[in-house]
Amino acid sequence: MFNDALYDLGDVNQTARERGDALGINALTLRNMRIGQVVKLVREWVWERPALAKSDPQSAIFLASLVALKTNEANALLAVAPTTAKSSAEVQVRLASVSLVTMKQLMDLHAEGRLSGHTANMAVWSQVPARMQA
Repeated sequence: MFNDALYDLGDVNQTARERGDALGINALTLRNMRIGQVVKLVREWVWERPALAKSDPQSAIFLASLVALKTNEANALLAVAPTTAKSSAEVQVRLASVSLVTMKQLMDLHAEGRLSGHTANMAVWSQVPARMQA
């Protein structure tokens, strides 16, 4: 999940490599990236394109797969650029590990066209402790 968009990432290692290649990021660079660098990349890309999660699914899938790969547990990513933000450093990023049951329910709502930002927020982000913020 990236904000309120859901994607099936498949094998996150393979997805990150394939999408990275398509975006001009080589496998060695991906392998050497740390989670802090990934979060910085998320902030920069969301700063440039605030609606990236829905407007650019290819980039969103790449970033989500990188987060999943580098954390080994996060399957939900929230990245929001406040309207008052002056730089990418102010983009708010949160990561979460959502239960498979909750994720399945959200996927079903998504497939039915009934998943809203409010529903995603209530199911995921309102439940995540503040200490999970990146």
